[in-house]
Amino acid sequence: MRIPESPVKYGVFALFFLLLSVMVSGVEALLVQTLSISHILNLESFEKTVTASLVSIDFLTPLSLALLSRRAYLVFLAGQTAVSAVILHYGSFFYNTLTLSTIYHSMQGLSFLGGSVLVFIKADILFLLALAFGAEVFLLWLSSVPHEAMPRVWSMRGVAAVSCLMALSVTVFWGHGRAGILSLWTDDGPHRTALDRRSQEGSRESVRHLGYLATWAGEWLSGLYRDTSLIYAEKRCEDPQKRFLETHAGGEGTWCGFPLPPASRPMVMIQVESLDFAALAMDVNQRPVMPFLRSLLPESLVIKAFAPHKVGSSNADYEMLNGRVADQNVMYYSYIRDYPDSVAHALAESRPATFHGLEGELFHLRDAYALMGFKETFFKEELVEEGYPVSGLAMEHVADEYVLDAAARYLEEGRGDAVFVVTMSSHTPFMDPLPQFGLRGGLFARYVASLNYVDACLADFYDRLPDGALLALWGDHGSEVSYPSGWRKNGPYVPFLVNVKGDGAWLSGAKRDGEDRTFTLCELSYFLRRMAERSGD
Repeated sequence: MRIPESPVKYGVFALFFLLLSVMVSGVEALLVQTLSISHILNLESFEKTVTASLVSIDFLTPLSLALLSRRAYLVFLAGQTAVSAVILHYGSFFYNTLTLSTIYHSMQGLSFLGGSVLVFIKADILFLLALAFGAEVFLLWLSSVPHEAMPRVWSMRGVAAVSCLMALSVTVFWGHGRAGILSLWTDDGPHRTALDRRSQEGSRESVRHLGYLATWAGEWLSGLYRDTSLIYAEKRCEDPQKRFLETHAGGEGTWCGFPLPPASRPMVMIQVESLDFAALAMDVNQRPVMPFLRSLLPESLVIKAFAPHKVGSSNADYEMLNGRVADQNVMYYSYIRDYPDSVAHALAESRPATFHGLEGELFHLRDAYALMGFKETFFKEELVEEGYPVSGLAMEHVADEYVLDAAARYLEEGRGDAVFVVTMSSHTPFMDPLPQFGLRGGLFARYVASLNYVDACLADFYDRLPDGALLALWGDHGSEVSYPSGWRKNGPYVPFLVNVKGDGAWLSGAKRDGEDRTFTLCELSYFLRRMAERSGD
């Protein structure tokens, strides 16, 4: 690989262009790290993310390679662009910081999706990175003059490169020790569980001081990224009701002050893909985006839930159905074979069934749901066999209207009195925009169209439920879609809605809107369990 000779005639200018290319590379790294950690670029996010050691690593690495060999530096720039693309794409969909553990444990799911993973590619990210790469390569080309044309100081580049590498090594080890990060990747220190040793804050702190490559190297050398034994070290999250009762005497008949619905059958649990909390009250072009769900609000309990995207949607229902905090790096259903705390166990007499529009082999979902206690499982394979069509959307799943139809038939035919439904039609990149909302295009317009479709599917399903049916509905995670300028940002928050069809009396005199208090999905699993136990009796 030979870099064409530059038209620049003066070596001092060539050296300037080389250093400018290094500068662009370092700035790119800082921007990628800041955006992937803070999910926003402003002065405050830079102050929280950028550290002296991180700046040193981001600039010393390309500088040392540029001084040693322009060709090696060119390879580095190509690799940096590829890694930046992966990090930014991951950060645009997930709240947590990308670690080697995440990459290792999610590869099986991505490989199973095959070409469908292309739906996650964002053209704007690729365009910006291509511009940066083009600028870096162009400046590198301008610096490619014969060695004899370079200034005298160029003869000292070998010493300078070795000095940079030594400073880089010292910075990495100094950053490890000063921040106590080394204990994250070794058996030293207090980090004994997966939650501690692969925690969001631990990963974020490591990237802040060392950058992504050094963080991943620490995981690789320790072998922690593939240490599946840590997966089983998780404990159940604490029931917030215990803390509530310490300060609220006489609250035993409630859950954290919220009324419990009456024992009802059937019990319907629905996890809606990418359902923002803000979507329930969202109007676009003076039209409600989700008119059906909004119509339920006067006779429903709505609680605001903190639900960041953790690798995949299945980790959301792992938390909700089992009351255990999901590690942001691991797809639990691929490993766990025992679910003693599953909500489905409390519904055993109701013959609970689960309905999902994706393949049952994805992340071992079919096996996991069966082990949790669901008597029957209906995935894409079973639904297609029953005659339901496959959606033309990018995920090639069975659309929500058909998944919900299959669940309604299960209840109507008396095969069981409890269902858990996972919707998928509001999954990115969403559906084509609808003209009635007056949005010309873009991701937000597609998101609005998808929510409106899902809402109509839910309305048809709800109409088929008998009076007295108990509905518990929640979002798996926030959409991470950018709202129009001037709109209040949603963030990683989703609704948890409880409704008893035809019965609003159980909410009489109670505060129905839980927006002033926020719970995690794991904490809300205790509320879901209380309802399931009453329904299953």
